[in-house]
Amino acid sequence: METPNALGLSWSFGFNKDIIGGVHSLSDDNVHAIIYSSGHMGIIYNYANRTQRLLQGHCNPISCCAVSEDKRWIVTADRGKDSMLVVWDSTTGNPIKTIFSPHAEGVQCLDISPDAMFIVTLSIPTSKETKQEIKLWEWTVARDDAMYIAAVTTEDVQTCVRFNTYDIREIVTNGAQRVIFWNWIHHQLQFYSPPLSQIDFKQNIGTFTQSIFVPDSSQAITATEDGDLILWDSTQVKSNGTLVQSDKKAVKIVRITDSHKNISINFLADMDGYLVVGCSDGAVRFYDFDFRIVAWFEDLCAGPVMAVSFANTDASQHENPGDDTFNVPEFIVATSKAFILGITPSIHEEFDVEKRRGTLLMQGIADEIHGLATHPSTTQIVVSCYSGAVQLWDYLTKRLVMVRNFDVEKFRPQCLVYDPFGRHLIVGFTNGAIKLVHVATLEDIYTFRQSKAPIIDIKVAPDSSFIAAIDAENYLLLWRNKAMEADEMDNDPQEQWVYIGRCKSHTKPITGFEFAISDQQALLVTVAEDRMLVEYNLSRSSVLDGIILSAPPQKIEQSAIPTACFWHPEMPGVREDLIVVANNEYKFKQWNANNKTCRRTSLNPTYGGPLNRVLPIPLDKNRTERYCAYSTHEKIVGLIKLPFDGNPHKSMGLIAHSGRISNVAVTCDGRYFITAGGKDMIVNMWEVNPSGLDMMEAQGGLGVEPYSSLLEGGIDGQFYNEIVDYFYFAQLRTQGEASTAARNITQEIPLNEIPHVMRALGFYPTELEIQHMCSEVKYCKFTETTKTVDSIHLVDFIRLYVNHRPVFGMGKVQIEEAFNTLSSKPGGAIRWPDLKAKLLTMGEKMTDDELQACLNALTGDDADHWDTMTQFTSASFADNVLGFEDYDAFAAATTSEIM
Repeated sequence: METPNALGLSWSFGFNKDIIGGVHSLSDDNVHAIIYSSGHMGIIYNYANRTQRLLQGHCNPISCCAVSEDKRWIVTADRGKDSMLVVWDSTTGNPIKTIFSPHAEGVQCLDISPDAMFIVTLSIPTSKETKQEIKLWEWTVARDDAMYIAAVTTEDVQTCVRFNTYDIREIVTNGAQRVIFWNWIHHQLQFYSPPLSQIDFKQNIGTFTQSIFVPDSSQAITATEDGDLILWDSTQVKSNGTLVQSDKKAVKIVRITDSHKNISINFLADMDGYLVVGCSDGAVRFYDFDFRIVAWFEDLCAGPVMAVSFANTDASQHENPGDDTFNVPEFIVATSKAFILGITPSIHEEFDVEKRRGTLLMQGIADEIHGLATHPSTTQIVVSCYSGAVQLWDYLTKRLVMVRNFDVEKFRPQCLVYDPFGRHLIVGFTNGAIKLVHVATLEDIYTFRQSKAPIIDIKVAPDSSFIAAIDAENYLLLWRNKAMEADEMDNDPQEQWVYIGRCKSHTKPITGFEFAISDQQALLVTVAEDRMLVEYNLSRSSVLDGIILSAPPQKIEQSAIPTACFWHPEMPGVREDLIVVANNEYKFKQWNANNKTCRRTSLNPTYGGPLNRVLPIPLDKNRTERYCAYSTHEKIVGLIKLPFDGNPHKSMGLIAHSGRISNVAVTCDGRYFITAGGKDMIVNMWEVNPSGLDMMEAQGGLGVEPYSSLLEGGIDGQFYNEIVDYFYFAQLRTQGEASTAARNITQEIPLNEIPHVMRALGFYPTELEIQHMCSEVKYCKFTETTKTVDSIHLVDFIRLYVNHRPVFGMGKVQIEEAFNTLSSKPGGAIRWPDLKAKLLTMGEKMTDDELQACLNALTGDDADHWDTMTQFTSASFADNVLGFEDYDAFAAATTSEIM
């Protein structure tokens, strides 16, 4: 039986709006659809029945997209390492051809020939020294390499490529300053780049944007950012008695936009004998090829045009075929403000301006996303971006309910959150202001102005008794709700919310803060890069006394850095309030909220980078299982099943976005996990299917079986046998190595033997880590039985070992960081007397006997000859003391292991 996906993509909001020609119409007489890229996915959106077909396979951001003339084939390519070029069947959404690594760093742009037999691509240059490449692919044959390859000899990076629709053996490319004409008539790619001088035309020539061939002629056209069209043409000359075409040269430059305005031509196409021009002023204009305007669509008011694409229908169906009037198929227009419009050609004749706007088919997200929140009781999500827009969506109907655009010169939204009762939306801005806005109209209710630094995050207590915010200067700000009764919640917010004050309880950036409720009292904790855990005494905090801490900040890490924190969800077997902290060493540490002791350390998912957000998923309270959704800084999100025990079969991860993940949220019913990609301007909605994790856990086995994949060689390997040998040798030590009495094999060892066995296996925990390990085992059943445990079973020991040991071994970077900390200057050497003094007096201090025993084990008698002139660098210490003979090779092996 196939295991169901624990997370499945249900819908994607937004699209890659900045790709020139990145949106295409797939419409014909039977289908009303468009294709666009959304991060690292292609999406076929049927706007008639509001459905999406997801084209998944790319790992990097899609950089370009093309569609064949008959709308049957879609070509997508991405940029980055391990890039791909994929040809899809538009009718089924299935990949037909995949070309891996078409270029080293991905594809800059591409085009597909009119007969759909060939694809031409331009590479993304890896550096100034690397030449750009052009490749021609015959994708329909059984070969994965290019048919023809040539280097682009100019330093001007080519950003546009087009086939000649009437002779596919001709190709044109252009960069900012050069146009290159290519052909493969002689079975190789040959080129000519005509010069163009400002002197020739007595005017400045702007940056080139797009080029196309004029249909059924020897001419080509290049557009510029100044609003000019450059006409290239060749003449027939005699060569060996036959007429041949000469190289093209510029013969005319025509300004087709308002010379008094700075209007760029962003997009060029030809359709049914017309030149189609999309401009930065938001207009789409149609010209004949003598550059006389025929029709214009100047009232779209949707932003600079980035793409125009036509339906595959007969234009005569839409107009009277006998007329000489303007006649093209229906088309779509995509803009840089993230609008996609459907246009009926006849609207340019409408008298009413509103009827010349076109039909909105889709609205995306126009800038980098930072704010994301889900309503606590309805099917709405709210998104904010740096363009100033706050968008309210219904995620079930996929409809945009409301938009408010803030003036970014005054208010740029950074973060947002609903209060737990769904009465208000709270928005934090980059100018330090916080606004309470109406949940339906998004209109202002009240504005707090207690900070001048950008508001990074906002939280509201579960009973709505407090609002807390973090700003960019690392201050925590706190407001108390004076009206806690439900019938008083609609009081004047200025009277309802009282500003308590702000405090700077951490010396480094705060990485996590969360509210909870215990014994009907709100609790608030924060963790930060300074490795401190802070709890705040909210009941004692007041306007007079400010924000009061419950206790001095508690150091919870020695080397790791906390990256997120959350309160452990309620579930059977958990009888205490636990604060769970994730760190950059891929561990979860559970801390008792009352006495701040470490209850358990467990391995967390290592599919991507360290976890930076972990959200409990709200499920039916009748269910005993509990799950959490998580995100990393880059690309990866996933699910984890509780309790946290390091079982790798109880977690999963997938690539949700092609780059940084800026925010995540879970819907109120736990059905969907929402992720925002930040700079990719995409919000993805994932359906949560916990049964997928349940099946993975069941397939992982019982006892030690789930952890076998974390042991070198597995259960049948040599390392596992070593664990067993050392474990039983520890029993011999306990009973006396010299004893002749009968041995009592109990399959358990006392707690004081744990550190010895760990060290024998090559894991050298600090004294604090040993304390945490022993405490974890000693009190593992205390809340159930009120009794402590004084021994550990083999299976529990293996579980303890894989959860506590470092995920990655000690490497060059770690040794260099340690020496930088110890020495007076980074990369410098440290004298042995200074190093010895620090080992004996700082941190977890060693005794003279312990230090001598370590040196004897590592170096033998060599240490006896070290004097005041002996000094070490990180490399010499690793070589001469730690015994890493090939330090650079060791460092490279460690790095490759991490990658």
